[in-house]
Amino acid sequence: MFRIKPFLISLASISFLFCFSGVSTGQQLWSGIVSAPRAADWTHAGVMGGIPSGSWSQCGATVAAYKGTAATINNAIASCGSKQYVLLGAGTFTLSSGIDFANRSNVVLRGSGANSTFLVFNSGASVNCNDGAALVCINSADSTYWVPNTAYNWTGGYAQGATQVTLSNTSGISNNTIVVLNQCDDGYSGSTCSGSSIDNGNYFNSSDQYSSSGPTGSSYNGPDAGNGTAHRFQTEMFPVTNVSSGTVTLATGLKHPNWNSSRTPQAWFFTPITNAGVENLSIDSSATSSALYGISVFNSMNVWVRGVRVVKANISPVAFFDSSHFTVQDNYFYEAQSTDDFGVHLTVTSDGLVQNNIFQQFTGDVVMEGDDDGTVIGYNYAIGNCNYTSSVCSDALGNAYRPHSNGVDFELYEGNVGTNYDADGDHGTHLSQTLFRNFFTGWESCGASNSMNGNGPCGSTNQKDFLTNSMLLAAFQGRYHNMIGNVLGTPGYHTNYQYTTTLDNHAIFGIGTPVAGGMPPYDGKVLATLFRWGNYDVATNAVRFCGGSSDTGWSSTCGSTSEVPSSLSVFPNAIPTVGDTGAGQPALPASFYLSSKPSWFGSTPWPAIGPEVKGGNVGQCSGNLNASGQFAGVPAISSSQCSGTSLTTAWAGHVNAIPAMSCFLNTMGGTPDGTGNSALSFNANSCYGGTTTPPSNPAPPAPTGLAATVQ
Repeated sequence: MFRIKPFLISLASISFLFCFSGVSTGQQLWSGIVSAPRAADWTHAGVMGGIPSGSWSQCGATVAAYKGTAATINNAIASCGSKQYVLLGAGTFTLSSGIDFANRSNVVLRGSGANSTFLVFNSGASVNCNDGAALVCINSADSTYWVPNTAYNWTGGYAQGATQVTLSNTSGISNNTIVVLNQCDDGYSGSTCSGSSIDNGNYFNSSDQYSSSGPTGSSYNGPDAGNGTAHRFQTEMFPVTNVSSGTVTLATGLKHPNWNSSRTPQAWFFTPITNAGVENLSIDSSATSSALYGISVFNSMNVWVRGVRVVKANISPVAFFDSSHFTVQDNYFYEAQSTDDFGVHLTVTSDGLVQNNIFQQFTGDVVMEGDDDGTVIGYNYAIGNCNYTSSVCSDALGNAYRPHSNGVDFELYEGNVGTNYDADGDHGTHLSQTLFRNFFTGWESCGASNSMNGNGPCGSTNQKDFLTNSMLLAAFQGRYHNMIGNVLGTPGYHTNYQYTTTLDNHAIFGIGTPVAGGMPPYDGKVLATLFRWGNYDVATNAVRFCGGSSDTGWSSTCGSTSEVPSSLSVFPNAIPTVGDTGAGQPALPASFYLSSKPSWFGSTPWPAIGPEVKGGNVGQCSGNLNASGQFAGVPAISSSQCSGTSLTTAWAGHVNAIPAMSCFLNTMGGTPDGTGNSALSFNANSCYGGTTTPPSNPAPPAPTGLAATVQ
């Protein structure tokens, strides 16, 4: 038990210790399942302590709907004091310019509800927001990018979990700054990171384009230039809690287990905008392509977007850059204009929370365009994975959840529903990702889509039959992944368990797969380092606990083949002692980041998805797959949603509809394949019974065993 020896401590100091999770909170929720070097403490993801604005006071009079520039709203934001909100009344605000927080911390822009307050932006409307034009900009006065003017050498404190690091200089770093730590990619060193990217055979951090003549590199396209520090994509960022004699104390511990002095680790810092947010309103970008993003957040800490509806942003409805401990929760995002579109766009971010959102008709729903570590993507519903207006939809399956850059490591994907997870091979490695209790179909229908919408997720084709896999781990990119308690595949379509070197569109898993043109080629280390435990798939029609001979179904289900990499020389995973109830083990925990059922879950069973869930309410629409005018094969909650057929039992009852799925299908009246030519009406309180009132992300439990004398 962790103890603090008795000493004089103020009440404010106690509050500080509880707010920041640098103090040990005891056993992790994944203990006994995932080995420590492969996991992180996700309990402090998102705005620290939860979104605080529920107790804030209104600033000035309610702003009535009007037509004109955004100056009235901008002036109202500028006039607010600390911990206040600007309230926009019901009605339509027709705006010819963008909304700018102008570096103001501790202020919220709040509407009267996403189905009541409508911000409609005219052609040409935008505001500059550091890394691109936006309709709403929340940014810091510090314009430092991920290519900083000043970088200090990081000389000590490299152990995983360490909360203190030693720097060659701490000038300018204080308790109101964010410190950013990175190191050269494998094979590189020196302040400018010179060298070449040569595979070390295990925990390989690389972004270079693969070359068979070396062989060197790991990716198909090379680094995602402009979205991270060149050859320094392994990055973590932290709020600073103390600076003393060259030592910087971090709010939370280091996640990566491979920080190393030989790779010239460095640090830089910026002063963030803090405690700012956008809440309870609707943004319509249909008339303008001048802004890249609906809401753009730059150089931030503890910033949030909640209860917001965004319609037809240019590239992405919400984007975060250089941001730590952010929250995107309880939102509805509908379609984008660009063919290269993302629902939530993350670049150089850390410890975020993307939770309980609905994504409709995006090519990619949550995409990391630059490095990210420790972010939780939890309980989101992604439907209709193609941008219908772009006319590029085809027989290829869209990607719901997609790490897309080097340095996207130690994220948790939990409780999500969508087509698939794709650790793509475009720009570099994604290491130690954990996927827990997700429901990924690996398939979409082309039936009702084409007949009802004219240009659905299949375009001119009549079936999805390319890259239709629930889990895709590209060569080099998917090493050291953890997949636990997921429900995978579509009955009637997926017939095989996995493929490696030869493409199989009817397999659940694609592992170590070659990328475009076979470059990079098959990577056997992806399969060798992959940890799978307690997943149910429709191909084998079983829950697989395949660790060793004492596990349930070892010979019958597992074929006496282990799916736990317990013998690796680098970062092995021990055979779990939790999950296999048939062998006498305790059941899997409900969550890896929430200590109890959140209020916004309402009456939904907790957990909603997983191997021990029985009699789940999600079934499959009956009929022939891709039948014209039908939703045959897709998941639904009731027969009334199945358009001429009926709801049948599927997925062995292991799936209940998560709140976002129930909201979309039941409250909003969405179709079970996500088709529709216009955005739906949305209000978070209507979906979740008003339970999203802050703080909606429960803070982690306070540490126990503390001894202190209060004076």
